Amino acid sequence: MYNKFFLFTLLATLSTNVQGQEVDSVRMRAYYLYSFKSYTDQKDLETEEKVLEIGQHRTAYYGRWQKRREEIADSVTKAHGSVQEALRLIGQYPTPRSFEYVFNNYPIQGQRTIADREYKSFYYKEPIAPITWTIQPRDTTILNMPCQFATCTYGNRKWTACFTSSIPVQAGPWKLQGLPGLILYAHDDSGIFSFECFEIRQGEGTVSIPSLDKSIKCTKQELKRLKEESAANPVEYVKRFGIIDHPIGRDGKPIVYKKRIPVFLEN
Repeated sequence: MYNKFFLFTLLATLSTNVQGQEVDSVRMRAYYLYSFKSYTDQKDLETEEKVLEIGQHRTAYYGRWQKRREEIADSVTKAHGSVQEALRLIGQYPTPRSFEYVFNNYPIQGQRTIADREYKSFYYKEPIAPITWTIQPRDTTILNMPCQFATCTYGNRKWTACFTSSIPVQAGPWKLQGLPGLILYAHDDSGIFSFECFEIRQGEGTVSIPSLDKSIKCTKQELKRLKEESAANPVEYVKRFGIIDHPIGRDGKPIVYKKRIPVFLEN
């Protein structure tokens, strides 16, 4: 439940003018439950917690536990800790299945940087294209805030979203944005993907920016092909990175992976 004092304080931070864009303070963090399928042969949906950091100029979207595990690994490495210690600490948090980071207005306004992982880390950049939304004559309440429905087609998927003008920022989970209020819920018509906001907190710290020093630059299409190759034959896929050992099962025989087809948020 979000009372009037919370919203007043939140809106006050949103209206604060920040000079420059080198450092962007987090105005709020929205937490979403992301439901999805990674492969077409999955019967049940997977779920993960995602975080949307909203600043004055930028937003950052990422997996909550993915980022926490990465922070722990970095901390242990800097402290010259052991691999065993890192694994022990990381194991206290859920294992992520979705590794995508989305940074809006980074490195410059109007540009988006997407970082992802498929054995190795990759990233690509793209312009932030406007989304054509149609606001529907329907409303609902989410987190005790009035919301309106809107629909669009984006990434070759039809989306239905609920946004609240109580928080007048044109932001939302993943790449969904451009409505006159924060998107608190969205689902695609296939029923495979959905984002449901379950908590909003006042922000602290600075908006996350990507660390790309060890990442491989690619295009969106190239990353999609890599994910398809990995799903079809993971053993052959990792050979491109110098991994030639074939995994052995408990029976002493090489593991045979079945061919899978990934499901993409953008078709």
